Amino acid sequence: MPAPSSVITLGTAGGPMQNPARAQPAHVLMNGQNPILIDCGEAAMGQLKRAGIEYRDVNHIFLTHHHFDHIGSLFACLGLNMMTQRRQPLCIYGPAGTQSIVDGLCAACDVPNAIGFGIPGQQLPHPRDFVKVTEIAPGDEITLDDLKMTCCENTHYRTEDQFGQEGHVSLSLRFDLADRSVVFTGDTGPCEALITLSQGADLIVGEMMDLDITLGRIRGLNKDMPEDRIQMIKSHLSKHHINAEDLANIAKSSGAKEVVAVHFPPGIATPDTAQGYVDRVAAIFDGKFSIGQDLAEY
Repeated sequence: MPAPSSVITLGTAGGPMQNPARAQPAHVLMNGQNPILIDCGEAAMGQLKRAGIEYRDVNHIFLTHHHFDHIGSLFACLGLNMMTQRRQPLCIYGPAGTQSIVDGLCAACDVPNAIGFGIPGQQLPHPRDFVKVTEIAPGDEITLDDLKMTCCENTHYRTEDQFGQEGHVSLSLRFDLADRSVVFTGDTGPCEALITLSQGADLIVGEMMDLDITLGRIRGLNKDMPEDRIQMIKSHLSKHHINAEDLANIAKSSGAKEVVAVHFPPGIATPDTAQGYVDRVAAIFDGKFSIGQDLAEY
């Protein structure tokens, strides 16, 4: 029998504001003994170690989209592997634009690579030599041994009536493994394509925000922000992110068995408020639901 799979939520925070209780977005999908990194937010390399995983053992990284909270540790990943003289390929998958980002990070490694460790005659491998980028588009499939990845565009950047037009793309990812299927929503608004992708999934790892709390924090931090700007932000958040009810409806409509909520900005899903979100989801979705925690395993 194949080794069982699991998901480790390395970082369950969301957005650019730092959260002392949660790291930035990153997760590990364990396919047996093989760790696959899903997004690579700031602190991901340290979180891997805290989870008992060596970053050098990660050979595949999938990116849902290119907001900085989801890619902030890519530079560290390339540089640390360079310093420990990685030779094995490191495969990075992500939407169009991933190659450009990685090329820029590789260029930023030029000076550290030239410096090395100051040992005469020593030459460190350059990330250009071991990184392989594959840009993926909605509908693409990637097969890794007994694992199949499929993906769809989601509504984090634009609404569904704009799908297929020119522009940047945000993806939701589905992994079908030997023992179960796992969907990572990434950042998204309500989305029929995501419901289709998630049909019958054993586990959805999905973002969950709270519009009222988020807008309250924005007002508190930007007391002079004009009201029309606040309303623009409100419109963006409601179209391009999902709340507890949205996540529950996606799970119910897709027939998913279990949901783990992640991507919490500061003030959301705290120990004092977590039960309220559990109750809101339970009113719609009768499957298993958890508030994700850093380094928890599912």
